[in-house]
Amino acid sequence: MLTIYYDSTFDGFLSVVFEIYRQRLDVGSICPDRSADGIPGDMFLQPFRVETSEESARRLKRAIVNEAGEDILMTLDAAYRSEEPGIEMKIFAYLKRLFSGVDKKFARNPTSAEMLPLFKIAGSVRREAGNMLGMVRFAKTADGTYFSEIEPKYDILEFMIGHFRGRFANERWAIYDSKRKFGVYYDGHSASEVFIPNLEAVTAETPPDIITQLWKEYYDAIAIKERINPRLLRRCLPVRYWKHLPERQPGGLSNLQSGGLSNLQPGVAC
Repeated sequence: MLTIYYDSTFDGFLSVVFEIYRQRLDVGSICPDRSADGIPGDMFLQPFRVETSEESARRLKRAIVNEAGEDILMTLDAAYRSEEPGIEMKIFAYLKRLFSGVDKKFARNPTSAEMLPLFKIAGSVRREAGNMLGMVRFAKTADGTYFSEIEPKYDILEFMIGHFRGRFANERWAIYDSKRKFGVYYDGHSASEVFIPNLEAVTAETPPDIITQLWKEYYDAIAIKERINPRLLRRCLPVRYWKHLPERQPGGLSNLQSGGLSNLQPGVAC
C-alpha cells in the first residue's frame, strides 16, 4: 500500500487520481507537499510520487463533468482549497463511487455519505472567498501599484481575481497571500502569479498614505460610540482579519516602501 506525494495543486491531485486508476495503485494516503515537510511517513506505507500532468488533469476534469456536471467539479475544487487534512482521500472516495457506475443518481446527491462533507467544506470556502472581497485594503506604492496583503484561512486567492479585474480593470494591483507565500499581480491587462522573497521590505512600517488614512477616517466617522459592541464586532468581523485592516489598527499603519513592488518575482499567468 502506498503513500502518494504530489505538488499540493488541484491539478496535481487530479494527476494522482488519474495514475491510481491507470496503474491500479493500492493507495493508503495522499499527501501534499505542503503538509509533508517535517512529518515522518507511515512506516507501513511505501512512498510514491506522482508529478503533475496537465493532460491527465484535463482528462479527469472532463470525465467528472461528463458524469456529474461542471458545478460538481467546481464544488470539488472549492473543497480541495480548504486544505483540510485528509481532504484528498475524501474527494477520492467520492470519485471512486462516481466512476463505479453503481448508482446513476449518486453523482449529484448532496446527502450521500461521500458528497455531504464535501458540500459543507466547499460552502465554508466559498463564504470566506465572498467575505474576503470586503476585507482587502489596498495601499498605493511609489510606482503607482495598489498592493494588499491577506492571510485567509483557505486558499481562496484565485477565486478573488475575477472580482478585482472587473473593479480595477485599468489599474495595476497586487494581492499577496502571505500565509501561502504567493500572490497575484495585475498589470492592467492580464494577471499572473508572483512571489515576494522579502515581504517585509514591501510592507515595512512607514507613515500611512492617503488611502489607508481615508479608511481610518471613514471608520471613525460612521462609528456610533454609544452602540459599540465588541462581542458582536468579533462575531461579524473575526479577529484573524484585523491584522491587515487599517481601520482596526490603533497606531501607525503598514504602508509600502519607496521601492514599490520591485521585489515581485513573476510566476505563471492566471
